[in-house]
Amino acid sequence: MKPKNHDNCPVCNYNPLESANGPEPQAQISWIRCDVCRQWYHSVCLKLTKSTLGLISLFHCPECEREHGPSHMKRQLKRARVKIDYVALDQGETFAVDKSVHPHVPSFLNFGPSVDLSLGGLHFVDKLNSSELTKEHVFATGLLKPVLVPHVTGESGLRLPVARDKITVEYISQKCGANASVEVMDVLSQQSETPSWSLAQWREYFYTPEAERDRIRNVISLEVSQTDELGSGFVRPKMVTDLDLVDKVWCDADGHDQKRPQVTVYCLMSVRGSYTDFHIDFSGTPVYYTVCHGTKTFLMYPPTDNNLALYESWCHEPQQNFTWFADYTKRVGGKKIRPADGFKISLKKGDLFIIPSGWIHSVYTPDDAVIIGGNYLTIRDLPMHIRIYELEKRTRVPSKYRFPMFNKVMWLASWYYLNHKDEFFADLGISVSPDLQLTKASRPGLCSMQSSSMKGLHKDEDVTKANQPNDDKILENVSNRAQEKHINSDIKLEMLDSSVAIETMAPEKLASSDTSQARDVLLALIAHLTQHYEISKTQQIAKKSIPSRLIGRNVKEYFAKLESWRDSL
Repeated sequence: MKPKNHDNCPVCNYNPLESANGPEPQAQISWIRCDVCRQWYHSVCLKLTKSTLGLISLFHCPECEREHGPSHMKRQLKRARVKIDYVALDQGETFAVDKSVHPHVPSFLNFGPSVDLSLGGLHFVDKLNSSELTKEHVFATGLLKPVLVPHVTGESGLRLPVARDKITVEYISQKCGANASVEVMDVLSQQSETPSWSLAQWREYFYTPEAERDRIRNVISLEVSQTDELGSGFVRPKMVTDLDLVDKVWCDADGHDQKRPQVTVYCLMSVRGSYTDFHIDFSGTPVYYTVCHGTKTFLMYPPTDNNLALYESWCHEPQQNFTWFADYTKRVGGKKIRPADGFKISLKKGDLFIIPSGWIHSVYTPDDAVIIGGNYLTIRDLPMHIRIYELEKRTRVPSKYRFPMFNKVMWLASWYYLNHKDEFFADLGISVSPDLQLTKASRPGLCSMQSSSMKGLHKDEDVTKANQPNDDKILENVSNRAQEKHINSDIKLEMLDSSVAIETMAPEKLASSDTSQARDVLLALIAHLTQHYEISKTQQIAKKSIPSRLIGRNVKEYFAKLESWRDSL
């Protein structure tokens, strides 16, 4: 509450404390003081909610904001973190922090090994020519390693709206509009600044000489797929469009008025020194990046059971902000384990990079960079998608940072493939005869190679058998079968040798292996939909994700059809 010896609010020029009747009206008044001019304001006059007030670390009033920039925000809780305010740290409240560099950058730069493709390095990544980047490559290899296409050309299917040299921050600002809102991340706090910036503000900041930038900031979430010229003139690599699950199953036949998830084309604009801490892209989506300007360096870990369990445990650590994931250890069975098989790889102008599903990675920007990239779901990676989706729930990632309308996509996928079984096998890379007997196939995909990735499927804590009607026998049967391969919700760290080479299977084993892959995908899908259906009984927002006009009102009957299909494999 505002002390009595301060001036009136300059917005409304009124001090209710001097005329309020009784203590109750006074108690309801919220004030905030500018940390520059020391003037007090009514929070309501500035349209600041109580929740927003609690997130502000340094407040700049509208007048001071012109010279000193937007208010500084505290770090918000995204994954059960301690709320540490790096802005406060650099003001000397705890200890001195160099605001020109994130605390983890020195560890990042000193990390090894670093991939040098001129000296080999193919143990870490697949290096392809543009013409080799096809879905057939994915079917043949399972996309178990990231893919680098140096000096990518049109043979990959990638098309830029203009010449690569012309895709600059200025160009993006022109096409999106100078007044367009953009989410800007403070690199030191790893938190979005509030309020959002305009692209004009970001453009001015980006072109400010490095020595004159007050802080290091980053833009990594500007989605432009619906932008004229920039979005419509950009074409993703053909391999991506061939595998994109949303492209395949999204339709308006169920009468929904929702636009498809807009995650396909992002413009990333990073200044030198930008750093993004370890994360997994939402729902474990694969990612493609093409560098228009500058350089990027990735530090990556494969999604083995050990690495994912360590990552989840790290997300829950109270001191996570001060813990470098690569050094994070856990004692299991008397042995200390740590993330394994990590490596760095640098990208330069003209490169195209594919990150497979579920990979854990952090990113550093050695030079000012402009990137175009995007995310996509695939049916082959569906068990991993669901595994990461459940991990996000357990680590309490806010919904706005998850894959949009993920559950609707899962329902649409089930309906589409139930009615197009030939395409289901084809999209898994499995060739079948007309009577659906498997005739040939490739090596299994990531979903079946990741040490039974079904282990990541956990039954939702809010869903129990007690919630099920006694006469719901069909659904009970489906749910029981779907949960066959689930593990306990407790995190289990298993000692795995992730360095074991995956051998090509003998021809006589291909059919059974592919049958297993197809069954695992369906099992993961049925289990997820069963959970979601139970949740939808009490949560309206979940209910809206079910395309009832497509699958019918009798959901139990629909589940029985899916289960029958799975049993037939």
